[in-house]
Amino acid sequence: MNKIFKLIVGSFCIAVLTGCMNTSEKRTLSVGQLTSEELFSSHESFLFSYDHFTISEKDISSVKQWPDTIRIEVFFGTWCHDSQREVPRLLKLLNHNSTILVDLIGLDYQKTEPQGLTVSKDIKYTPTIIIYKNNKEVGRIIERPNLSLVADMTDIINRS
Repeated sequence: MNKIFKLIVGSFCIAVLTGCMNTSEKRTLSVGQLTSEELFSSHESFLFSYDHFTISEKDISSVKQWPDTIRIEVFFGTWCHDSQREVPRLLKLLNHNSTILVDLIGLDYQKTEPQGLTVSKDIKYTPTIIIYKNNKEVGRIIERPNLSLVADMTDIINRS
């Protein structure tokens, strides 16, 4: 009786764990230049993070004050938990300042992509958010911000 109970419980646990995995998303890597629409339609975890991130009025006000000379490159992995957290937050913030251009570059597990930008830009960690002002690199946020995306980016933009 004890063996049957353990077998039933074990089978139930395996069924639950298997049902919780989103295997189609884990197998799909998005590599190269992407739009936010492509990212969200192919990777539910990014859309979930985007939908559940809330922005304060203070942060919205700060983002709106960023100059239109800002451009951002985001190197990330769809497989990377830090990317799944930070990239949707950044995209939601940027909805409040349409003058800022953003390039999303998906990387494979080796942190490479077809154009070879990761080598020329010295990308070692994901996500790496590179901030340009007047087409000159002025700072990076690597893996996660120190304080918050808004605070760190505002600091980088203002000190340049």
